[in-house]
Amino acid sequence: MTATLKEESTSVPVENQKSITLEPWKPWPSAYRGSKYSLVSDDDFDDAVLKWEQRDLAIYTEPPDGLHRALALIGKTGGYGSFRVTADNEVLTKVKADEYKHIDEAPLDKGWIPVYVGKLSGTLEFDEVDLDPPKPRKYSIKVWKGFPFHHGERWSVSHDETLFWKWKDYRFESAFDHPELVSKYQKYRGTAGRLYITENAHVWVNVPKDDIAPAKQSAVRRAIKQWKQTAEQEDDTATLRLVNRRLVATSGDDDPSTGHFPIHLGQLSNFDNGVIPRPVVDEPSYFQAVCEYEHVWE
Repeated sequence: MTATLKEESTSVPVENQKSITLEPWKPWPSAYRGSKYSLVSDDDFDDAVLKWEQRDLAIYTEPPDGLHRALALIGKTGGYGSFRVTADNEVLTKVKADEYKHIDEAPLDKGWIPVYVGKLSGTLEFDEVDLDPPKPRKYSIKVWKGFPFHHGERWSVSHDETLFWKWKDYRFESAFDHPELVSKYQKYRGTAGRLYITENAHVWVNVPKDDIAPAKQSAVRRAIKQWKQTAEQEDDTATLRLVNRRLVATSGDDDPSTGHFPIHLGQLSNFDNGVIPRPVVDEPSYFQAVCEYEHVWE
């Protein structure tokens, strides 16, 4: 199914257990988060093209129908630039304040204003990488075959078993409880840490070899063995290289043998009746910080 941008409203949780209905092109009142992509112009393509990148690696595909037009109308120069896709398929971008027509509704009148563009319908399709792979069976896991960088909302599990979203010194808890999701995480990681939720509702986590719960060590080894055998048999070089790159990046000494494997825990539909985590921004100063730059470090 070809991905399409739908210019439709979304519901966003805010303070005091309330939520607001947000229309497209209006200032985004929550955490700026999600999978990172860009719409760019490239000499190898006739039209605007969607790019995922991680350092020196770039992979391209056709953009969602309607996205280029929407970004241009919102105020992105030429309709090009970076954007995010949340776990609920909301497309977000940042627009220069002096190019943004709804600046009077934004929390600031300068810098880069986070804006809600619309919702993504369908799945982004890259020839080399499957962003919507089959989910593992209910009581099992797989090696994550999607992008292992810049893919998904980055959530954290705290020591008191709550789910929160963190950026710099800001920490925002989810508006909802997620006991089943947290429990699944804890079965494979013995300490507090991060998990990632993609726009297709897949949940994956980095699992270091020295932090696997003893009862799950054989399951992780089995998943890794099965993944490697299948990838080699199918000559799936893209997945092999991406996973190896993740292992090197998380090793601390550029040794993949000591890195963290990206493990696919399942989809949100497997946990807590499919409830999507939604951060509640309760610090107004967050918007001043996030508006300083178009691209923010995470």
